[in-house]
Amino acid sequence: MIALSDITSFDVIVVLLFLLFLIRGTWIGFMRQLAFFLALIGSYLVAGQYTSQLMPYVGGFIENPKAVFFVSFGLLFLVGGLVLMLLGKILALVMEVSLAGWFDRTLGFLLGLVKGVFVTSFLYMAMSSSMISANELLEKSLTSPYLARGAEVVRTIIADQRLRDLFLAKLPAIINDLAPAIPGDVLPEAPPPAGESRPEAGPPTMEEPGDRG
Repeated sequence: MIALSDITSFDVIVVLLFLLFLIRGTWIGFMRQLAFFLALIGSYLVAGQYTSQLMPYVGGFIENPKAVFFVSFGLLFLVGGLVLMLLGKILALVMEVSLAGWFDRTLGFLLGLVKGVFVTSFLYMAMSSSMISANELLEKSLTSPYLARGAEVVRTIIADQRLRDLFLAKLPAIINDLAPAIPGDVLPEAPPPAGESRPEAGPPTMEEPGDRG
């Protein structure tokens, strides 16, 4: 059974985001949130496919390679989102039909669920790739194992392999020092202090026959 002490603040954020998307999706229905859904998913697809083409132009103004990536990705995401939002609204008006109220709200609930999975998976992917995956917020989170699977699917949408690698989960090297030793493992010998040399091992001595009891 899950205890309250096992729930982290990250789990609370994930649950609240899911509730927000589910309640809002059920409340406003399918057709009214279709434009936002197309903008959210479509803009990510556009950014994931064409960021590498935009990076050389952004690199003329910014020197940091990682900043170049995030600026290029963000610009494509925002521009793509605005364009797709307008197209989605037009499409929703054209497709608008007299759906039964309960059916529209049911589809809205399912669409809200999809948006919740996408947003929380993207949030996990962004946080775990920013050198903070070892802190308690993600390390002890109950939802992290499930979000990690969703993040892997979201990450594969990015076309360029180098850009995909930027979103790989990173663990700081200090974790190896803090991890408890496994029984049976041989730990590496610590180096000698500065200025001292490690004594060289001499050849094994042979025991004289007369020395035996």
